[in-house]
Amino acid sequence: MLRVLPAILASLLILAGAGLPRDGAIRERMVAVRMADGHTLFVAPVEVTDAEWARCVADRYCSPAQRLRRTQENFPATGINWLDAQDYLAWANARSGGGLRLPTSAEWRWLNRSLEKPKPAPAFTDPRLSWAAGYGQEETPGGPVQPSGSFSKTPDGISDLDGNVWEWTASCASGGYAVLDSKDCPAFIAEGAHEAQMPLLVRNPALGGCATGIPPTHLGLRLVADR
Repeated sequence: MLRVLPAILASLLILAGAGLPRDGAIRERMVAVRMADGHTLFVAPVEVTDAEWARCVADRYCSPAQRLRRTQENFPATGINWLDAQDYLAWANARSGGGLRLPTSAEWRWLNRSLEKPKPAPAFTDPRLSWAAGYGQEETPGGPVQPSGSFSKTPDGISDLDGNVWEWTASCASGGYAVLDSKDCPAFIAEGAHEAQMPLLVRNPALGGCATGIPPTHLGLRLVADR
């Protein structure tokens, strides 16, 4: 059931959204970034905002369960699990004409390459404890959600990759390895100040925990497109 539920929901939502007015601004704001393999990826300069999420809720695509503390353009939406992110993608694609998606973890790391800091040496080298070798050494910016643009901007024009909102990716966390598009995946990689492997139903990392390692502070999402 887990394997087919997101696809069924996305299909139903796309059909239901056939009459939605198109919103070209979703794509117009995107920044073109040349990736490691030479292709161009179009990337939202900031994370999806509370106001954008509220529009998705108003169109009955997204769940109102997320606590929207503000309805302002310049605050990222948080309290979003991986399935919520799929609902938002279905809405955004119905609005924009399709092609929007989450980045893979590898794409996200390339976008973040100018901000990435050297990893500290592992606390121990016993392979049986590799899952905990970095515990306590990872930077985790805390505090309340900040307005979009409060953190660093990369030379490509992408903001807040080093902020306190982690971003869901399309990469499955399976046995400690990132596997893209797993058909039956219980946890996905969220990228931020450090990589986090998050169960797909978790909205609040402080309550739901992390599949491995230190949990993120907040969970949100950023859109990318290949064209």
